[in-house]
Amino acid sequence: MAVNPLVFSNNRRYRIARHSLFWLLWIIYYTVFQITYWQGRHPFGQTVGASLVEVTLSTPLDMVFCYSIIYYLLPRFLYKGHYIQMALLWMLFSFLFILVFRWYNHQVVPYIREMFDMPPPVFSKNVPWLFLNLFYQINMEGGLAAAIKLGKMWAIKQQELELLKKEKQHIEPTLQAGALQPVFLINALDKVEQLALTRPPLIPDMMKKIKSLLLYVIYDNNQASVSLEKELYLLEEYIGLERTGNQDSLKVVAKIMGNLSGERIAPFIILPLVENGFRQLASMNMPEKCMDLEVRVDDGHFNMKVGWSKPIDSSTLMNGNTLSLQHIGRRLNLLYPESHELKVTITTEQFIVNLKINLNRAIT
Repeated sequence: MAVNPLVFSNNRRYRIARHSLFWLLWIIYYTVFQITYWQGRHPFGQTVGASLVEVTLSTPLDMVFCYSIIYYLLPRFLYKGHYIQMALLWMLFSFLFILVFRWYNHQVVPYIREMFDMPPPVFSKNVPWLFLNLFYQINMEGGLAAAIKLGKMWAIKQQELELLKKEKQHIEPTLQAGALQPVFLINALDKVEQLALTRPPLIPDMMKKIKSLLLYVIYDNNQASVSLEKELYLLEEYIGLERTGNQDSLKVVAKIMGNLSGERIAPFIILPLVENGFRQLASMNMPEKCMDLEVRVDDGHFNMKVGWSKPIDSSTLMNGNTLSLQHIGRRLNLLYPESHELKVTITTEQFIVNLKINLNRAIT
């Protein structure tokens, strides 16, 4: 299924274009609706002018209400399951904006009508009816905005499911092949090549880290198990490599806790998990990218949590492939049967991988 960038991209240019198109169509719709209402009672030119100005000047109020729904209420309450709080706040926002629109209709609209020689608005004295009418109009706008937002997220999830099905069909033969390929070394060398022209002072330290990782790949790749202490040291080297190559836009917080002495783990499990996160981060268009990594080792029990940021209204799986995760899961099933847990969670703001292994029950 193709992804339409105008609808789904988080690139600033596309976002401005689709929002501008939406509000332009909004102004046209309500202007035509109001012209139709005045048709035959006043000259066409006057009704067009008055209607266009009235709708255009009130549109920023509509925008504030709609954006408060889709960028505040939905992510902070609906996505997190706080439905009652969201409903109460939605009602509060509706009441506040009814007051604002009442002020606009009484204080601004009469001057617009006067400019175009149109009669001033006549307001009903039935206050409950006026309130309900404005409540209906405002919530029709908010409901439309929420429906578009939720529909867009539903479409993204459908695309994600389709992608996973295709990947499963494509990857099943590959999972039988054996060890993972050290893709991170190729990516690291690409970064060195790019930075050699713009930031030459960074190259010596990067090459030192690449050398450590290369020696690891050459000598430790085929072993049944490697020192966990050394594995995590090389993980820190790799994270340092990513930090060096993305100093301006990447924030990494890493914590390693527990007693590592004497513990061993199968190679190419930890590094590919973290590399997969960095690769997906690199594919996203976000002003600030964050990764959180926490490792805890306690009496042979290895626990790792790695999470990286993603746009709220998109799925990380759409921005990177899951080949590494599937391959790691297959290797864990072979090496640590019934003694590991690999869990993937997609939240509104993060993609999180939790890995638990009982290192004492490895098949060697």
